[in-house]
Amino acid sequence: MTTNIMVIDDDPDLRETLRVLLVENGFGVSEAAGGQEALDLLAAGRRPNLILLDLTMPEMSGWQFLLRIRDTDLGTIPVVIMTARPAVGTLPPPAKELLRKPFDRATLFAAIARCASPDPSA
Repeated sequence: MTTNIMVIDDDPDLRETLRVLLVENGFGVSEAAGGQEALDLLAAGRRPNLILLDLTMPEMSGWQFLLRIRDTDLGTIPVVIMTARPAVGTLPPPAKELLRKPFDRATLFAAIARCASPDPSA
């Protein structure tokens, strides 16, 4: 089964780069430009195996997104945070790992391998 990844980032160039890289490597990808758009996709039934989440976004930050999903059934989806911030502190659930921007493809794929939840239908 295909591992599905949701990319949540307000930078359209980064979303596009990640989408192309992930699709070329056999992943399914959905994209959201912000936290609310991602919540809407998730509410509509999208259930990725992993979320790649930017922290600094307008309207709803990555932190706010994590708080919104943490105590729901969405809180079981593992999250890898992507940020250029120098200090982040403790990662709140369901965040599993932190990628510092810019990161290379080996670092990205290693994080995906460690953090993506298995497909329950497999």
